[in-house]
Amino acid sequence: MSFARDLREMRERTQGTVEAAVIRGASRTAVYAALSGTRLPSIQTLDTMVEAWTDGGEPELQRWRERRRVTEESLAEAARLKGVATARRTPEEEDFNEQLRAVWQECGSPSTERVARHCGLSARSLDSYLEGRTLPTAARLRELFDGLSAVREDSEISLSSQREALVDEALFRARTAHKEERIRVRQLAKALPGGQPADSDTPRFDGFGAVPGVRPGQRFTTRRALAQAGVHRQLMAGIAGRKDRGAESIVLTGTHADDDHGDVIIYTGEGTVNSQTGHQTHDQQLTRGNAALAASATTGLPVRVTRGINAGPHIGLYRYDGLYRVEDYWSEQGPHGYRVWRFRLVQLPPVEQSEVAQPALALSANAQIRERDDRPRSVSSVQRVVRSTATANLVKRMHDYTCQVCGIRLQGATGGYAEAAHIRPLGSPHDGPDAMENVLCLCPNHHVLLDQGMLIINDDLTVVNRADSTVVGRLRETAEHRVDRRHLAHHRVHHGLPTDGAAQ
Repeated sequence: MSFARDLREMRERTQGTVEAAVIRGASRTAVYAALSGTRLPSIQTLDTMVEAWTDGGEPELQRWRERRRVTEESLAEAARLKGVATARRTPEEEDFNEQLRAVWQECGSPSTERVARHCGLSARSLDSYLEGRTLPTAARLRELFDGLSAVREDSEISLSSQREALVDEALFRARTAHKEERIRVRQLAKALPGGQPADSDTPRFDGFGAVPGVRPGQRFTTRRALAQAGVHRQLMAGIAGRKDRGAESIVLTGTHADDDHGDVIIYTGEGTVNSQTGHQTHDQQLTRGNAALAASATTGLPVRVTRGINAGPHIGLYRYDGLYRVEDYWSEQGPHGYRVWRFRLVQLPPVEQSEVAQPALALSANAQIRERDDRPRSVSSVQRVVRSTATANLVKRMHDYTCQVCGIRLQGATGGYAEAAHIRPLGSPHDGPDAMENVLCLCPNHHVLLDQGMLIINDDLTVVNRADSTVVGRLRETAEHRVDRRHLAHHRVHHGLPTDGAAQ
């Protein structure tokens, strides 16, 4: 930027220093940014730099202000020609900034580093507020005043009335005008050459499912490259996601004893591992990334899987291998004597690798939702397998399709309806038997709670709801249908209770 070059030449010609401008009240960060061309200085910073490095007085100040105005307009015009709508500072924002700087000067113009030591804000944030580059929230402005109160030179100056005036009046007007300006910019963007689509016209990628433009088999050289591509946004952790919606992605690096069979993965969750020995030091908990993977089993949202590979120095170290679905999870004792969480992921068929991320009805559904609510949402579906075997049907008939927990019998169009729940899951790695002593007759609600480990059955057949630790009743048995307590114990351990432990 020629403006920054001219500033550097002026400083060199007059043998001015950055420290001289800082002593006069300029932010060190803002001065360096102006000299490097990273950011156009505010009028206040420019005036301070000119006054510190020249003795030209008001004529010199006016000359530099005019050059700054011309530079700002040329930058805005260049952005407009590129089809980029730019926001401008409103008079209300200027007014707020002037009042804030006036209060700062009344307190002796302390350095932002000094004030930052007495409040919860960084010196960088304070610089940004004083330069008018960003607006603080009301809570942050109050923190700023707390810092000023702690360092003010005149202890008799009361800041309470000034603070409330800025928060309740000037800041409110500035933030309102700022919001209206952003709305104007979005509307203008539609009319610019080749312009920018409005937010509501652009499909949002919420982090789940296939990443647009990334195909299975694509390789990446570093974790940072994975994050920049949107495949796995965590630079260190192996699981990325949110416990309320599910896991977006995982990376298999061989750190844990994962059973990787290609299309089926038995993934070990994250926990405390000694960085030197590589041994686990505590039981893993169903929190953070582990909780996110457990949520994926409920939401049905797919998980991106990336494998670390070691194929030579000139070949990518990570390979994206597509979408998997979490079908099951459980707790078991790990190789170092501590409990671990394990997750069974199954690869989606090729036809679903892209379709699952963009359901055919998702955009229209989102559009309807946004008419009622501005918050972006996504549409997903969850499918739960309800097994029907001869043994399962026999157990349901023996209980007359009545739930063994709550005693409710649902009446459908063709008769009673209930679901057969296997206490110990069938198939690998649990290998539960399809036998009567491993099957319960439950209503759909209690079947779901049992599968998710939120319904625990003790050996005395008391049924405990883990959400609030209440006893909801006692499991009904009949002379013909007895439950094997060993399967109940496996279910408890499977969902994180200690061996031979009972839910309270």
